[in-house]
Amino acid sequence: MEFILSRATTVEAQWAGAPVQRAVARFRRDLEMTLCPTGMTPGNRMMICLAPALPAESYTLDVSGDLLTLCAADDLGAVYGLLDLSRDALGVNPFWFWNEQRFEPKPFATVTGQRSASPAAAVTLRGWDLSHAPLLDAWANESNQGWEMAFEALLRCRGNVVRTDRCADLAAAMGLRLMQDPRRPLGAAPQPAAVQDIPARRAVWEDAIRRQKALPRVWSLGCLDAGRHPDAESYSAAVREQSTLVRASLPGAPLTLFLEGSAAAMYHEGRLDLPADVVPVLTPRPTDSEAGGPGPGIRHGLWVELCSRDPMTGNPVTPLPDGDDPLCETLKGAWRSGVRTLWMADVGDLRPYLETLDLVSALWCRPDTDTEARRTAYLRSTFRAPDNWALTDTSLDDLSVCMRAWAQSTVRCGYPPRAMGENFLSRAVRALAGAWLCGRVDEPVPALVPVLGQHPFAQQLSAFRAACEEALTSFETLLPGCSYAGRATTRLWKDAYVIYVKYYLYALRGAVRFCRAREQYLGRDYRACFATLGQGADDFAAAAALMQGGSGLWTGFYASAVPDCARTVPVMVSLMALPRAAGDGPDYTGWQGALPGAGDAPMADFALYRAMLRAREEAGEPQSMQ
Repeated sequence: MEFILSRATTVEAQWAGAPVQRAVARFRRDLEMTLCPTGMTPGNRMMICLAPALPAESYTLDVSGDLLTLCAADDLGAVYGLLDLSRDALGVNPFWFWNEQRFEPKPFATVTGQRSASPAAAVTLRGWDLSHAPLLDAWANESNQGWEMAFEALLRCRGNVVRTDRCADLAAAMGLRLMQDPRRPLGAAPQPAAVQDIPARRAVWEDAIRRQKALPRVWSLGCLDAGRHPDAESYSAAVREQSTLVRASLPGAPLTLFLEGSAAAMYHEGRLDLPADVVPVLTPRPTDSEAGGPGPGIRHGLWVELCSRDPMTGNPVTPLPDGDDPLCETLKGAWRSGVRTLWMADVGDLRPYLETLDLVSALWCRPDTDTEARRTAYLRSTFRAPDNWALTDTSLDDLSVCMRAWAQSTVRCGYPPRAMGENFLSRAVRALAGAWLCGRVDEPVPALVPVLGQHPFAQQLSAFRAACEEALTSFETLLPGCSYAGRATTRLWKDAYVIYVKYYLYALRGAVRFCRAREQYLGRDYRACFATLGQGADDFAAAAALMQGGSGLWTGFYASAVPDCARTVPVMVSLMALPRAAGDGPDYTGWQGALPGAGDAPMADFALYRAMLRAREEAGEPQSMQ
């Protein structure tokens, strides 16, 4: 049996829920994007019927002559059914908007087979945390469609939960549940110390439930600060009371308990007595592939970070520093351990993590997914030749090699060693520079102790330099390799991947130059130290400048941010005063004496560096790293 989809196909729904009506409008838009206005125009129709007997969020498709019937269990069943049709019949990828997918309209599309049913997702609640997305927030508000496209992408990935501080009403109208802030139980405002007696506390919670119960939510329980409930009994009592209050108004609402700090310790020691319908949510350690191992019969949730905002080691603007594979193993391990009720991924500003999100969505639907095959499929559907033809297998292999090389090339530090996000490169330099400027070079730099150990400044600097130089060697090869790999595809490869390689590479160059400048300073090669620090400042400035570009739809996406590298530029410039004082003082005119047009007055440090750089360029001396 075959059903012909064309622009003339009518789509009707038996019920008028907002998610269904929006899904129908979205499907009409997809038809118009992918099908010609002329061509076959059969008078056929698609009917969306409610079938409560089906499992939640599921649907069936039946073809009978000129009628295509989509029977859905509920709103999300209809939403997923239309989105799956859009993907399978019309070729609309889950991240079509974010990857600027190009469509060549065709006269019609076909739906084959007499009857089919949707596979059930393996994880019950599946979602993204979009609450900390400053770049996306600024850009989406300007574009007037960014948030809707983000929620649509989540639905196309078969998600059903979102945490967002923006456009929550829109997300709910599209069919998504709203995840509360796990660190603000019941979404209540922070409670002053006076609101700790039981009646007052209950009133705060009841008010929070009353204000937020109109929209579908995943409710977060717990205490604002576990330290206020140092004993497990009082903490458990608070959670049980919150559960009772929510259940009184919303009998079937999902309840979660985010575990960290002292609450996590009490839980893992078995000291918390929680209601059976409360889902404890775990946060895996960087090397924990089993995500806690809750044991049989206990419903659990998992919260993972694709975007880490750790001030020292985070990756807020680049992909996971250790690649996708460790995360995939964590998710598979979580599934094996029984963590199957909730998976939430913190996705930051979304754009750097699209390929990883595709893998996550595959795993929360089918934990046995072959992730390497899925990655190849993503590359094949995302990157195309300039004429929109599919890339050859060789070209796809080149792109895949580059993505694996990223994970193998980033800086490794710590005990045990782990991959560092781009924050580490600039933040560590500033921490070390502060110790240098203040003369605290006989003791450990406190901010670096968690990563580089409780060692004196010199040993921390040596370990940092060794790690960065090793990574720099790899990245100096990776960048031209990525540029070469993208020769057969469009600018999307550059915008979606090469930009992150460049950012990390430029920051690495700045970090290594900082370390070499310190060595030159100790060796009393003050003029070389001065120039090296200036070059390092240029490196960090170049990294920051990358984030101010973009093309097409993404022009200005990063413009609202101050990249962490930008904060390092003035620190490097301020350090230049030390070698100049030691080598060019007290008159501060000796180094500029041989420069044309320098004058008699001392030049500012960075202006002098620039003049020295121009003189070297005119003399034909190399400016690359020595």
